[in-house]
Amino acid sequence: MFIFILKLLLILFCALLGAVVLTILIPIRFRFNGDLSDDEKRFSGVVSLYFGAIQLFLKSERETLHLILAFIGIRIPVYTKLLKEMGQKSPEPPVKKSEKKIKKSSKSKLNVIDWITIVRKVFPRLIRPIQFKTLSVDLAVGFSNPVATGLFISTYYIFKYTIKKMETVALRGDFKRTGVFGEITIDGIIYLVQYVAVLIFVYKQYRQRLRIKKKGGYDG
Repeated sequence: MFIFILKLLLILFCALLGAVVLTILIPIRFRFNGDLSDDEKRFSGVVSLYFGAIQLFLKSERETLHLILAFIGIRIPVYTKLLKEMGQKSPEPPVKKSEKKIKKSSKSKLNVIDWITIVRKVFPRLIRPIQFKTLSVDLAVGFSNPVATGLFISTYYIFKYTIKKMETVALRGDFKRTGVFGEITIDGIIYLVQYVAVLIFVYKQYRQRLRIKKKGGYDG
């Protein structure tokens, strides 16, 4: 009996390992369309795995987000939620002051400007492996901090004229509103195996930025 259970666990492990390896090596197709020009933002997308055998559909309809998983054409709803509720935080139970201090110190201290600084270093590595079939972006972007908005747009212009794939991407800063407004259409293929080194680089940049913040310095 013990040998049978051991063999079964070994088979399951090999199957999961094989699925992970195939997912990394086989190309992943993705499509995304969004119309974010009005209050009722509409967008839809699909990610296809194993040459379309498994698909994940994303769609917003009547201010409701739907996630649907499809396996060989059979669709299964997996998640539905109102978009207005996604930004709301559930009330937390009262905690002692000492516990609050511990929680505060354990959270990441990186702000929007810190993350934009990281993106400036990481973005070229993220976009390089993607094979775009369609890339059409016309968006206005605004943050609550006008400095962050200005830094984001200046970073965009750096990439606009140094990365050829950014030729069809148009971004503008919106200093009056907070959010993303406009239209976007993306269609392409990625190989996850090419992102192993990228993830390591992202983690190193994140840790480096945390050390700089703790020392009270700045690295642009």
